[in-house]
Amino acid sequence: MRSVSEKVKQRLMLNEQYVSTQQIRMIQIRLNRFIRHEPSALILTSVDEHTENSLVSAKLAMAMAQQGKRVLLVDTDLSSPALHVFFQNKNEWGWANAVQERRGVRNMIRETMVPNLCLLTTGMTQRFSHEMWMPEKIKGVVEECKKAFDLVLFTAPPFLSSANTQLLTDYCEGVILVARTNKSKKEKLVTTVDAIERSGREVLGTILQTG
Repeated sequence: MRSVSEKVKQRLMLNEQYVSTQQIRMIQIRLNRFIRHEPSALILTSVDEHTENSLVSAKLAMAMAQQGKRVLLVDTDLSSPALHVFFQNKNEWGWANAVQERRGVRNMIRETMVPNLCLLTTGMTQRFSHEMWMPEKIKGVVEECKKAFDLVLFTAPPFLSSANTQLLTDYCEGVILVARTNKSKKEKLVTTVDAIERSGREVLGTILQTG
């Protein structure tokens, strides 16, 4: 019988129903060029709520780690945390604690079953208000996350509907956008890309999720 972790890994790597390996590879090529010289923080967000951002970001992070990059995957979706479930980790301390309480993140980061890939979960979010999302509270945590990794990939809610996502984007070097075939409207995709570019950040690639 396969272990739980093996089942999780198979779902993330082989589930073509949601996002194809070919798309992940194309994004990898772009990211490898982008992060060639220095550590980078990128944010993966979406056009709307019809996508599974956590699943897509997990697959992308695993693919980058398997290329030898040191990757930290960070779950910032406080309303719907999911990455701790994918990787069979507890969600006791994480992003929310680091930002709200200004704690160092080093002791909150956990290794995963994938070599070179670590995880920072959301933490226990029930106690935290949206007041934690203040610029001066975000920058230091992002910079600390970048110190030990080649790539820090933040998973976030939809860009247009989340002020928190827009704030975090200011402290990342680039954006990966997710849309869903036959669900996400073309007009909303164009509006989202325009809003991201007006914020001074580049959309490094768009992943079309199917299924």
